[in-house]
Amino acid sequence: MARPKSDVENLRVFQVNIRLTFDQQILIESLAQTYGLSVVEYVRKRALNKQLPKHALSPINRELLIELSRIGNNVNQLAKKSNQNFLDKYVFNRDLRELKEILNQIKTELLE
Repeated sequence: MARPKSDVENLRVFQVNIRLTFDQQILIESLAQTYGLSVVEYVRKRALNKQLPKHALSPINRELLIELSRIGNNVNQLAKKSNQNFLDKYVFNRDLRELKEILNQIKTELLE
């Protein structure tokens, strides 16, 4: 199936070329990467005063969030085992609440 045709108003038919110094190019590329955008998307949003994404995560923070999600999945698997009476429920639930609070604090600090 073919891609639907775009509206004429939304077609990007004009091209703007700019010249940058090496340092300017590196700066723009790093800023775009910080916001998770391509250089073109970043420059377009900045030029048109559009809002940039709220949570600009560095690649390190993005990896930390992924790892936190994996830890959360492991905790959920342990909760399932607890519910199946493989673990002491009281001790496990106490530790689980404490761990969830810590994970939420870390996640909140990463997203601020």
